Amino acid sequence: MEEFDTSNLAWIFYKLFYGIDKDVAENKIRNYVEIDFGNRTIDMSGDTDYNFGMGWSHSIREKYENYLEKVPSEYEKLYNTRLGRCVKLYKSVLNISLMPQTGNLQSIKKGIGNDRLDTFIWALDSYYMDETSLLFNNSSFNNTSYLKEYLDLFRTENREETIYNYCYKIYGIESHELVDELIMHGKEAIDSPEKVIAYMNYAYRFWCQKLAYIKKRMEYNIDILTDKEQTIIKQSVKEAEDELDKWFET
Repeated sequence: MEEFDTSNLAWIFYKLFYGIDKDVAENKIRNYVEIDFGNRTIDMSGDTDYNFGMGWSHSIREKYENYLEKVPSEYEKLYNTRLGRCVKLYKSVLNISLMPQTGNLQSIKKGIGNDRLDTFIWALDSYYMDETSLLFNNSSFNNTSYLKEYLDLFRTENREETIYNYCYKIYGIESHELVDELIMHGKEAIDSPEKVIAYMNYAYRFWCQKLAYIKKRMEYNIDILTDKEQTIIKQSVKEAEDELDKWFET
């Protein structure tokens, strides 16, 4: 079954978002595109940013739904409504990005924090700051070597700035403040309704900033798409924005 982050719509989105105008290579596991990074060509495939899906080993949506029993009755509707919005935006253009296929970084993201984006960003920052990082705990030597070579492409002269560079180039997130908050929250377990609400609110802020970046790309880079692709992406962005605009409704 085709996954949303490697669907035809996803590849149109990546073409706009990253300025990639290359043929998609078909693969039995996951389709990918070859992208040049400096002197290196890397196979990149789609990845879901925030996982609010069901029915797979790393799914944490059921856990979040179970917390409804602990939510005070006056907040139950808000909690359930926000979770429902996250589930709808889970399969939207606001919630997908490219990640290297070779090196298994996608599986690493799933494994170190149940596919939590904030925990992944925290682990990335730990690596860039030369601290002990969970990124390579379960990687083979070859995968570790490959991933380090890829991740080091984002390094800046000031190592504290590297994570901001990564988040901007991969996710379109310009706010250093949001990245800092995601790093701090990524260290914490989600073990209460309050923590779930905070996590959903961070997802909302992430999607808002990503939407702003997408709109910039639509303004300055839309000609990279065919007329048909432009129609498709404009409709998809509008649908996601309409859902995002309902965030504070109950």
